[in-house]
Amino acid sequence: MLSLTPLAATGIGSVPFIDPEETVSLIMETLPQVPYWPQMVRLGFWEEMTAQAGRGLAALKIDEAARTVELDPGLPRDEALAQFYEAVLAGELEPFAMEEKEAHGFYALLRTVAAGKSPCRALKGQLAGPVTFAGMVKDQDGKAILFDRELTQAACLGLARKAAWQAQKFRELGKDPVIFLDEPYLTGFGSAYLPISRAEVLEILNPTIEELRQAAGGPLAVGMHCCGNTDWSLLLEAPIDILSFDSYGYFESLRLYEKALTKFFDRGGWLAWGLVPTGAEEFKKQTADGLWQHFKHQVEQLALDLKTGPKDILSRALLTPACGMGYLTPDEARRGFKVLADLSVRSQEWLTSL
Repeated sequence: MLSLTPLAATGIGSVPFIDPEETVSLIMETLPQVPYWPQMVRLGFWEEMTAQAGRGLAALKIDEAARTVELDPGLPRDEALAQFYEAVLAGELEPFAMEEKEAHGFYALLRTVAAGKSPCRALKGQLAGPVTFAGMVKDQDGKAILFDRELTQAACLGLARKAAWQAQKFRELGKDPVIFLDEPYLTGFGSAYLPISRAEVLEILNPTIEELRQAAGGPLAVGMHCCGNTDWSLLLEAPIDILSFDSYGYFESLRLYEKALTKFFDRGGWLAWGLVPTGAEEFKKQTADGLWQHFKHQVEQLALDLKTGPKDILSRALLTPACGMGYLTPDEARRGFKVLADLSVRSQEWLTSL
């Protein structure tokens, strides 16, 4: 686990902007301690999370016109898997690189940092997590490949390498890599929407994370983001360093998992608090002062739950929006970044005072 700056602010995925360079400039200004690369979803299908993750993975076809990622019916399965595992065994990460058309914000961030415009210690990236990716990609019969063990295992390996490639690029710039796997599909865990067992989920998550650490070739912090409610003990038991959650909407749910949280903190885990709501209606109702009071109350409550002090909670916390800001207007997103920056400053001052 890397040494992170407590209460630094960073972002979660999507933004409503269309100019990558201007967006990265805004991020550098407001989130200077852990800048992240923005997913420019308004630039087209290639910037959506499944498309970004799909190229280079086994047996898949990305159809921009149809806006789908699915099994390629024109490629024999055995041949496709053989080609994929050949690339994996070669040990190179370039076959799993994202092109600029898939990640304009990533390349804009690299250019900005390479130009010496960021004194930050760490950079944050993200990628669709394996459960979500395998749940969204369908076979020829319209069934998710999540229920095909062979294809899911291949997807896990490919996603780990795509995430490791990001980490490698950050490290080449002299920055510590922080990589989040985004798992919105896990909000359906335990329901008919996601009919797989706890053991099956961990059999997907754990090897992906372990493979990511090995392929990255150096230290990194691995986070997992889930923007809705879930069985939080499941994520807390996974071999992650950071749990990223919507604290604005689901803090009370997380509190129910006191034992799992205690074990997570005992092994050095961090929480990334999603303080700023990203639903348009909720966002309009909130002020920086209101969100600050909300956060203070939550930290004090969690400290009581875990029989510790606020200092212990704050010293292993990052601050984020609740989710990506892609559904906000550009003006709302700009205000969201500034509110988050303000909350980071206030929180760090609070920690210093304790």
